[in-house]
Amino acid sequence: MTDELKIAIERLYDTFSSYPFNEKMEGCPCCVSSTDKEKIHTKPLRQLDGDDLSRYAFKAITTWGNTNDFKHYLPRIFELLSTTDFIVDTFVVLGKLKYANWETWSTEEQKAINDFLMAWWIDSTKHKDSFDHEVFIEIYKLFGAINPLLDNWHITFDNNSFKNLIDLLDSYYYELMKTSRKSEGLDQASIDILQMWVINKKELLEQGFFYYETIDNEFAERISDALYIIERRN
Repeated sequence: MTDELKIAIERLYDTFSSYPFNEKMEGCPCCVSSTDKEKIHTKPLRQLDGDDLSRYAFKAITTWGNTNDFKHYLPRIFELLSTTDFIVDTFVVLGKLKYANWETWSTEEQKAINDFLMAWWIDSTKHKDSFDHEVFIEIYKLFGAINPLLDNWHITFDNNSFKNLIDLLDSYYYELMKTSRKSEGLDQASIDILQMWVINKKELLEQGFFYYETIDNEFAERISDALYIIERRN
């Protein structure tokens, strides 16, 4: 985990610390059991794990508690989402922000979330073993623009950022370029920006090919395939 992500997570805790634990938080009796409630009521916030919070993260606001209740648990849920294999899908958790009209929250709260999302994205590009397509799409939706993500994808051979670029091209690029796939969340302007950004990485891919050719021939072949994808789209 990058220091930036650690700082961003701590800022979430600080920013949302004014929202207290609500022991009487109501939930739909058909959806929320006494066992579900017990899981999130018996430990301090920072000690709740993925098993404790998964049910709540899925049901938050819609059928369990209100927006202020969600803000209480938000720092820990976001910490688990960004640092563990949290069982609840990213689109579900981040979708709660839209459902809760987070654009109307205080400037401080919005900034803390934006800073966290960017720190998470940067951490993901550096440390994930493969390109996290869902994180990319869901953060893009919240930002409403693709440039912040691409501008903060600092690519080097010293971490996984270059390998994630190859994985994007190898596994997702064709799908992202299909304008008919509105479910992917990219509008035409963002697709055009992404395509130009990728084309401008051609020289970097060539450097990467020669860098990996003698140390990882299989990966070098993937780089070669990625170069073909770029040349074909150009």
